[in-house]
Amino acid sequence: MIARLSKTTMAFYAAILLYSLVCQTSVSASTPDFTNSILDVLNRQEVVKITITADFDSLIGHRNTEEYLEGGFSFQDEEGVKHSYGVKVKPRGKFRRRTCDFPPLKLKFSKKELEENGLSHMNELKLVTHCLDDKVQGNSLLMREYLVYKMYNELTPMSFRVQLAKITYVDSSGKGKKMTRWGFLIEDVEELEFRRGGQVCECMGQQKDALQPTHERMASVFQFMIGNTDWNVQMTRNLKLLRIGDEKLIPVPYDFDFSALVGAPYARPNVDLGQLSVNQRVFMGYSDSTEEVYSTISYFKSKKSTLYQLILKFKYLNEDTREEMINYLDEFYQLVEDPVKLEESMFPRKTVIEEVGEIR
Repeated sequence: MIARLSKTTMAFYAAILLYSLVCQTSVSASTPDFTNSILDVLNRQEVVKITITADFDSLIGHRNTEEYLEGGFSFQDEEGVKHSYGVKVKPRGKFRRRTCDFPPLKLKFSKKELEENGLSHMNELKLVTHCLDDKVQGNSLLMREYLVYKMYNELTPMSFRVQLAKITYVDSSGKGKKMTRWGFLIEDVEELEFRRGGQVCECMGQQKDALQPTHERMASVFQFMIGNTDWNVQMTRNLKLLRIGDEKLIPVPYDFDFSALVGAPYARPNVDLGQLSVNQRVFMGYSDSTEEVYSTISYFKSKKSTLYQLILKFKYLNEDTREEMINYLDEFYQLVEDPVKLEESMFPRKTVIEEVGEIR
């Protein structure tokens, strides 16, 4: 007689299976003899101290430009040694470029200078700035989004690396004041491609069959968990589609400021999805039922303690803010323990159709 496994046992094995699939992709995609990049050097510290010099008065006043401004970039390594590089700086992004008091930045180093210092030629980084002049609110917003990136790093290696930084901005024009604020650097697409051994596909309109199922479910359940609707696979909005060899596409999400877990003051509900508030979770994945995401949900359950500890031990947010983030995650984890409520929450239209009969 075949023994019947309990749901707990099944969930455990499903989580192990999902984790092995993620790791298998990671191992097969790894690239040997990886040359250190500028981000690798910066990643050696929990917080890296950086000074960026540029004409910030002009940059902020002409934030719609696509032209780079000449500047300088210096930092202290883990042994306290100062390193200096020339860098080109420009505003980046769409919504935040218009909305933020201090826009996010794109940094471009000299490939020749990097190689002369024994680093790889990968020369671009994105910088998430404090956005708001209000220090308390700006720092909180930035730290919360940084934690969301770190949470996704914990779930899958198919994610953008980030580095927390204390940044001093020096205005080379002499018009602006020198200031020091928090920020974090994000790995560039080119480095993600090299590190994972793949290539980003700039292809819109991708359907379910074109995506690697494990990673599509990973991304969509994660977005559901953090309460983010500011993304779209078909429009490649706030995500990249990574292809490794001849395998299917892997969604790699970014830009989480509109998520409920971050709670940006400028975030608005996605009315096209019927979202009534930013805090309302809306599932936007390709799965049609909770059965399809069963192993993914089980994997998220297995990572609950890790994700919670990441937040609870993060000393750069106050206790009230950390508790607020945990409370929002609690709602997700309570929901996944109730199959009926989970189905109703993730697939409300399907539930309605089943109750009243399909409309013909």
